[in-house]
Amino acid sequence: MNSSLLARSSIAIVVAGLVLFLVGVFPEAIRLDQTPGIGLLQIITLLFGITLMTLGASVYMYATLHRAQTPRLREDIGIRLMATGVVVAYTSGLADVLGIGSHFGAERPLLGPLQTWGVASGVLVIVAGIVLYSRR
Repeated sequence: MNSSLLARSSIAIVVAGLVLFLVGVFPEAIRLDQTPGIGLLQIITLLFGITLMTLGASVYMYATLHRAQTPRLREDIGIRLMATGVVVAYTSGLADVLGIGSHFGAERPLLGPLQTWGVASGVLVIVAGIVLYSRR
């Protein structure tokens, strides 16, 4: 696969992830808001959108910046930070399902303020990984 096709397909992955993320955050925009608050399906959708955006960004940077060169330690750390950020976001977002959240045992899992901060901190770790990986 040449780098131009790989870069274009990774941009498509980022756009698909952004669309999924926006559907997860704003389901009422396409009339899918069935319950009050943010429920489990919305949480999974927005987390999957974050995952696709992270994957697309890393593949894009690989295709355009790093493909023909030997990997450096900074780039390896950037990839690992991106993966760690995704794990932090998933763990924080699905904390109620995992039994470590503040709404454990409730009727349905919700995305509370602490979980929102956890997802946001996971996204910040992802951004730090992207910055490290994109530098040459």
